[in-house]
Amino acid sequence: MPVTLPARRQAGTPLSVPPPPRRRVALLLVRPLARAIDWAPLAVVAAFTAGLVSLVQYGQALPGGNALVLMRICGTLLGAAAAFGLVDAMSADLGAATVPRWVRQALRCLLPGGAAIAIWLAAFSYILTRLPAGTLFPVGDLLIEAGVCLGIALAAAATAVRFAPGRQAAMAAVVVQLAMVLGTILLPPQVRLWPPTCGFGHWEQAHLFWLAVLPGPYLWLVLAGRDLRR
Repeated sequence: MPVTLPARRQAGTPLSVPPPPRRRVALLLVRPLARAIDWAPLAVVAAFTAGLVSLVQYGQALPGGNALVLMRICGTLLGAAAAFGLVDAMSADLGAATVPRWVRQALRCLLPGGAAIAIWLAAFSYILTRLPAGTLFPVGDLLIEAGVCLGIALAAAATAVRFAPGRQAAMAAVVVQLAMVLGTILLPPQVRLWPPTCGFGHWEQAHLFWLAVLPGPYLWLVLAGRDLRR
């Protein structure tokens, strides 16, 4: 009975190599994306934050109301600076790419966004050392406020870079975020969303609102980070 031997692979014929797992590809992208991200705005805001929390009423105990204002300013500015991390000259490219656009955009959010939160937490820790003993200063509630500001800035930037690849996209995101902050600050006293004193007045109701709002910007961010062409 004749036996058919398997055909030999001809010299020069490439082997079929399966593509690496997407998680590994994403990890390999971290270093080049970290180099490509525009860190200058975040570095400037980090330096400003350090100066702000250190020099305001330098050498004196910091009243809780003043500390609250400082942390809100820092959270807003850090969120705005993180938005520059999404500026990508290739974000509007419709051509095929090895790595999906949403993976690149997710990393561009995680790297500066994580850095912004780390800087904010460092500033918060330092502020705690300047407060009078027994001052109420809840990190969870203030972190929710900062998280909403950061999410809005990143989501607005992720939307803007779909239409403009340069820094003007990040500037548009900053305008959207600042408009949100100013709009909520100017609300009537009956619906205060930025209570001036920790734990008193409308504090509980305001932070229940911010907690309910928190997923919204990040859902917007996920939708804005989708591939431009399916």
